Amino acid sequence: MLNLYEVVRYGNDSECVFSGGPNGPDTCFLVRAASPEAAAAIVDPILARMSHERVRPWAHQIHWLGEDRSTGEIAQLLRGPYVEHAYGHSWPTWQRGDKGDVWEEKSRSGA
Repeated sequence: MLNLYEVVRYGNDSECVFSGGPNGPDTCFLVRAASPEAAAAIVDPILARMSHERVRPWAHQIHWLGEDRSTGEIAQLLRGPYVEHAYGHSWPTWQRGDKGDVWEEKSRSGA
C-alpha cells in the first residue's frame, strides 16, 4: 500500500511583491508514493523545470497525509502544483535544508 504526501517548496515564483518569493504561499503537490524520499523524487524534477528565479528549485518539506486506500499501486503525482500556505496540522513531517541533504523527520509538536 502506498501513502499520500503533500510535498512542499517554500514560497512561489510569482512577481507579486506581496505574495511572491520564498515567504509567499508555498508551491505544493499531492503525491502517492511509498516513502517521503520517493515522493520528493517525483516532485523535484518538476520543480527544477518550473520557474524559480525567487525560490529554490526543489522540495523543502513533506507531510504524510495518510495511506492511499485506492487500488492503484503506481507512485505518481495526483495534484499540483497548487499554491497555498502549507500547514502540517500535526502530521508527520520531513524536512531538508538543501537538495542533497537527507530528509529528517520532525516531531509532530513542531519542534
